[in-house]
Amino acid sequence: MQKPRQFRMQIFSRPYQQGATQTIRADNGASTPCWNLASKRVGSYELNDPLVKVTFYRSSDCRGTPSATFYNQNSFKQSHILIKARSVSVTKVKPVVLKEQRNDL
Repeated sequence: MQKPRQFRMQIFSRPYQQGATQTIRADNGASTPCWNLASKRVGSYELNDPLVKVTFYRSSDCRGTPSATFYNQNSFKQSHILIKARSVSVTKVKPVVLKEQRNDL
């Protein structure tokens, strides 16, 4: 799976990609640690890189207890999450490759 050149995430205030939209972009992949949200309500989101962990926070500085954390492996969107948050943090994750183990006894 090839990583995108520019990370892009759209956050919607309502479920199923409806309502007010905020677009977050980063030219350096998903290495920017924290973005403030335009709306306190998060209903759904979509992004162009499934190999990230998305964490929403109630505080505006991505600190404290998270409101929700999503691991997006093999998925580009979450359609129905309904949470309150003021900031979002996106962290790169490495893909896990499982190898078949053989037991030749």
